[in-house]
Amino acid sequence: MIKYCRSSTTVSVSSISIISESQTQDPKLIEIPAFCKEELSFLFISKGKRMAATLGLISMFCCIMLFPTLHAVILCTESNSSSSPIANLTLNLRKLKLTWDSSVTGTNYSCFMNTSEGLVLKKHVYNKTYMFSIGHAKPIHKGALFQVQAMHYNTSYSAECSFIPQGKNGTSVENFSCVIYNISFMNCTWKAGRNASKDTQYFLFFQYSKEEDEQECPHYIRDALGRHIACSFQDVKDIEKRVYFLVNGSSNESKIQFYDEYIYLYEIEKFTPPLNITVNCSEDQMKCIVQWKPPQTSRLEGNIDHCFEYQIDIRNKKTNANSKEGSNELSTVTRTSYIFENYNVKQIYTLQIRAKGDSCPISENWGEWSEPIEFGNPDDAVLITKIVLLLIALGTILVALLIFFLCKRYCSLKKIFSPVPQPKNKFDELFQLSDKNIQREWMDLPPTKYETEEITTVEEIK
Repeated sequence: MIKYCRSSTTVSVSSISIISESQTQDPKLIEIPAFCKEELSFLFISKGKRMAATLGLISMFCCIMLFPTLHAVILCTESNSSSSPIANLTLNLRKLKLTWDSSVTGTNYSCFMNTSEGLVLKKHVYNKTYMFSIGHAKPIHKGALFQVQAMHYNTSYSAECSFIPQGKNGTSVENFSCVIYNISFMNCTWKAGRNASKDTQYFLFFQYSKEEDEQECPHYIRDALGRHIACSFQDVKDIEKRVYFLVNGSSNESKIQFYDEYIYLYEIEKFTPPLNITVNCSEDQMKCIVQWKPPQTSRLEGNIDHCFEYQIDIRNKKTNANSKEGSNELSTVTRTSYIFENYNVKQIYTLQIRAKGDSCPISENWGEWSEPIEFGNPDDAVLITKIVLLLIALGTILVALLIFFLCKRYCSLKKIFSPVPQPKNKFDELFQLSDKNIQREWMDLPPTKYETEEITTVEEIK
C-alpha cells in the first residue's frame, strides 16, 4: 500500500512530506531548505521540552513562509524488490530535484520529467541526484510525472513521483504574457481566473536559476477590485537566459490554482524602430532608394545587419493606398535598403519601417513602427496652393469692382451717401459784429504824417 501526505492548507514549494512503502511508517519532513535544517533538528531533539518544541515549530514555520506557496500533492512509488538500486526517492518541488538512495555502485540511471507540454529525458546519471534546470524543465501547473530508471543485472527498475496540483478549477491566472520594450523594460500581464472570487489576490515570482531563491514582482498594477493584474520591471538584464515565472494566489473562499511558465527573455523583446531612415529619389529614373540602420537591442553587438527582417509600408499620402497596386501586402526585405519603383514625382508618399529577428537568436515578433516619413516632390503641392490663393484674390477683386460699377450706374450716390447736417454755430454773428467794429475803428484813425529826410553823400578827396 502506498501512502502520501496531502496538503490541507498552503504548502511550501520547497518541501512536501512524502511516505512510501519502503520508508519508515513514521511521517517525516524531507528536502527542506538548508538553512531550515537546524531549526527542524532542534524541534525533534527537544521533543520532551514543550517550550523548545514550540519555538522550533515557530522558527520552521517562518522559514517555510519565505517561499511562494502552492496547493499540491506529491505521490512517490518505488519497486518492492529488495534488489532494486533505487530506494527512498524524493522530490524537491522548488528545485525540481530528484534524490534517491542506492546500495549498488556504478549503476547508470535515467531521469524523466513528463508534463502536458512534453517529455524531458536525461540519460547517464551516475550520481544519486538530479535537478531539472530552468533551461530544460517544463511547466508543471497541469501536473507532472518524475521518474528514475536503472538497469541492474539485466533487469530494469524504476521509481516515480507524481505531482498533482490542487485548487478550484478556473482560479489560476489566464492570458499570461510578458514583453520587453525599450531594451531594458518588461511588463507582464494576466487576467484573473474566470472562477476566482473577488477577494483573490495573485503574486508573481521569477527565478533565473533553480539554485537561487525566487524573487517577487517589484511593482504590481491593480484592477478596480484591487487585484494584481500586471507587473512592471526596470533594468532587465541577462536577456539571453531562460526565466521561470510563477503566479500563485490566495483567497478566503477556496484554494487557488497556480500558473507557471518558462520564457526566454530575448524571445519576448519588442524591438524599437529602425534608426537613421533616409530616402533619396530620382525623377529621371522614377525610383527612390530607402536606407536605414538596425534597431537597438541589448542582446547583439557588432555587425547585426543580417539578423533582422524588415517590413516596408509606403502609402500615397492623399489616398492612403498601398504603393503596391492591387495588393495589400507589405514588402519585406532582409537587408538595410529598399528600392521603391514606380515613383510619381507629382505625388507625396509616407514611409514606415519595422523589424523582427530572422537568422539570429532574437525575437521573431514584429517591433514598433517608425514615425511616418514623407517624401516626394512638395514643390508641385506648393505651386497648386499658390495658384488657388491667387485665383481667390483675383475673384475677390473682380466681385468688388463689379459691385462698384453697378452701384455707380443704377444707384444715386447722393441717396446712398447723403450729407450729414452741420450744427448751427451761434458764435458767427458775434464774430461778424466784432469784425465790423474793428474795421470801423481802423477807418476812423487819423492819417499818419511822414517827414521827408534828405540824405547827403560825402566823399573824401585825397
